Amino acid sequence: MRTFVPFLLAAALQAVATPAPAQAPWPGHPIKIITPSPVGVGSDLFARAYAERLSEALNTPVYVENKPGALSVTGTDAVAKSRPDGYTVLFSTSNPFAITPFLFSRLPYDPQADFVAVTQALRGGSFIVANNAVPIKSVPDLVAAARREPGRISYASYGSGSTAHLGFELLQDASGARLLHVPYKRAALPDVMAGHVMLGFEPPVSALPAIRSGKLTAIAYTGNRRSAVLPDVPTVAESYPGVEIFTSLGFWVPAGTPASIDERLNREIQAVTHSAGMQRMIAEAGLEPMSTTPAEAAAAIRRETEVMGRLIKAKGITVD
Repeated sequence: MRTFVPFLLAAALQAVATPAPAQAPWPGHPIKIITPSPVGVGSDLFARAYAERLSEALNTPVYVENKPGALSVTGTDAVAKSRPDGYTVLFSTSNPFAITPFLFSRLPYDPQADFVAVTQALRGGSFIVANNAVPIKSVPDLVAAARREPGRISYASYGSGSTAHLGFELLQDASGARLLHVPYKRAALPDVMAGHVMLGFEPPVSALPAIRSGKLTAIAYTGNRRSAVLPDVPTVAESYPGVEIFTSLGFWVPAGTPASIDERLNREIQAVTHSAGMQRMIAEAGLEPMSTTPAEAAAAIRRETEVMGRLIKAKGITVD
């Protein structure tokens, strides 16, 4: 036995002295951005703009994969179950974190435990729009008409618990008016323009073309100040202080992603957001750029979750 001791000791010392294999530099292969919206709709447009610019900044291909469905649950869950290595990123509104958890009795992902925020990138309100045949040109007009004929003034939404649904619920609570909710599972704007439903609640990216072409009338904006793209349109809060509905768009990665990757993504995304070309795109879409650290983004989502959770619970809104 004695003759083997020096050999074993030498082998052990060599193992201790040998450094661990170096971690491969990130990124080393293509990065996938998953967005829970269909192609050409909503956040998909900006997801592709970010992917193109991040490809250049990171010197590696960045591509977009659309996974719509189940109020953004499908795409969000796909990211939650991916490897936490920085190669799968979620780009979405805050809805899967601040709204969806209160609409379903169970979710396949944990919005708090399964994700790490990277940054909030964009923010914007929505326009309340009316079919031109409807004699409603302002929030006071809307409330007066709804009080005269409770339950007759109809509005379209993208389903129970959607931003439009919750926005109109807030307005009804503040004004005492009673409206008729018409939920859609597809794009609702064509039916508002055709007069099948009276009102719509749309983000600037989809509302502006119809407003500018004269096919719809913008009666209010839901942000805390008037939109720079349509400054003559008053906010809802000018009639009912405190009634504000924002949509924020941001990036998340699966929990367990190395902090160094999260921080690098944060820096690169912020640089893209404030680049000249992206600034023009953001302004033309009627949105506002944001720059938040991962901690600031997480705190903002927690605050939004508290507000929307109280509203949804108070209204008893569910989808299952």
